[in-house]
Amino acid sequence: MTIGEALKQIRKQAGLTQTQMAAGLITESFYSKVERGVHAIDAETLINLLAAHHFDVLHFFNLIIGQNTEGEPNYDLINEISFAQNHKDLKKLDEIKAELESREQVDFNLKSRLQIAYAWVLHSNKLVSPEIKNKIKSNILHADWNRYAYHSLSQIVVLLDIDEAFELYQSAFKAFKRNQKFDTLSLQFICLACINFLNCCYYQKAPKNYIETVIDFMHTLPVDPVIGFYQVLATYYEALFNHDFEQVKWLARLLKQMGYLSTIVDTLPAEIKKNLDN
Repeated sequence: MTIGEALKQIRKQAGLTQTQMAAGLITESFYSKVERGVHAIDAETLINLLAAHHFDVLHFFNLIIGQNTEGEPNYDLINEISFAQNHKDLKKLDEIKAELESREQVDFNLKSRLQIAYAWVLHSNKLVSPEIKNKIKSNILHADWNRYAYHSLSQIVVLLDIDEAFELYQSAFKAFKRNQKFDTLSLQFICLACINFLNCCYYQKAPKNYIETVIDFMHTLPVDPVIGFYQVLATYYEALFNHDFEQVKWLARLLKQMGYLSTIVDTLPAEIKKNLDN
């Protein structure tokens, strides 16, 4: 299966038009040609497209490598969960939950994906079962720190208490500095993990040193266009946590102009959000 064919498949399963799938990152015309195999798409844009709609990046690449979805019987349901998470559709998540509860047996992967979606939509891990939290934490702890582990960390951080998450991040940062792998995917996934952690810090009222550790780590990364957007988001969170609301306002306007306001709108101070809406 080509990248274009895989994009078309997950787009249709998510109920998105080509314009919606393009997410303002590329033109609808260009995206259409990618689906048809007329144009190639660079890795950075592809990752950003998938992330914009909360599609599982690793699952997408497995789809391309595997040529089909026979190895994942719940492929359609997984995409429905991703789509509901992206649109903060609690009603749909509740419907999926009811469907899973009616089954005699549900695999761990599907249960954990659903709870991850609930956690991101509600900005809370209160609904996460201890079984899932402990198993996911154990899997991360026993994994080798590589690009795939960084991506997993970016997704599951919302399931963990902030103190547990910070321990994992310290371990991930040490491994990243030790390996110094500055390839595109490693850089993007570690940055995505950092931004998601900062979002969790906001909602869980994390200690200041947790926030400073993550922002300081991002400052050590190489200047590279593939992570420029993440650095903008890190600068936004740094201003937000320092109560530099003039900087917050300026960055929010920039992100709105870029079409990325949705990435930080849930953390915007009410007055700034009101001014942006006018």
